[in-house]
Amino acid sequence: MRVARKYLRTNYFHVMVQGINKSYIFEKAIDAKVYIRNMYKTKKKMGVKVLAYCIMSNHAHMLLRVENLHQLSEYMHDINTKYAMYYNKRYSRVGYVFRDRFKAEGIYKKDQLSKCIQYIYNNPVKAGICENPWEYKFSSYKYIHDNSEAEYDFIDVEPKEKIDFEKELNKFLKENKCTFFELKNDKENLHKFVQLLKNDCSMSLREISEKLGLGRETIRKIFNKKQVT
Repeated sequence: MRVARKYLRTNYFHVMVQGINKSYIFEKAIDAKVYIRNMYKTKKKMGVKVLAYCIMSNHAHMLLRVENLHQLSEYMHDINTKYAMYYNKRYSRVGYVFRDRFKAEGIYKKDQLSKCIQYIYNNPVKAGICENPWEYKFSSYKYIHDNSEAEYDFIDVEPKEKIDFEKELNKFLKENKCTFFELKNDKENLHKFVQLLKNDCSMSLREISEKLGLGRETIRKIFNKKQVT
């Protein structure tokens, strides 16, 4: 990563990473948790401060305080390398996981710092994933009301047992008194079911698409309720 000389005047950076070809590299809950776990394990080792973060499906934002540019580069190299190794092994793939090593913007003023934090936490709101930033699971928003750095609960970081899709489907159909055909043509109920599979059952949008027999882009729009018309 090439960094402008002006960045030498600050210790605060808004850092962004993105999946190669904008791929969904944090699609499952466990993926986001593994990346966050790497962030916190490495920051303790290197002395980096994580002031805010938000992990989206195909990219992530972090607000970091570092001692110098070398420390920033080493930190990002470490967490991205570890995640790429995890991701390639878990999904039986090879090659790059991230589009670039990372991008970084220097923060120089308090109001700029405040706007950066707001921007990071509002990412899922802008994407239509939730109505309010505190509802999103994979950001540090819930920690901002105390003065400590955000920590993370990794109790369920290991993959859950395989979900019985048919059982979940039949239960949902029974509770909502509809058939599978009716469900696929009811945007409201379909949105609820996709949310259930994605958030509670940790299924990826790709897996949901295959199980429901609907296109992945269709499922993505259904999951993102604000885009459904």
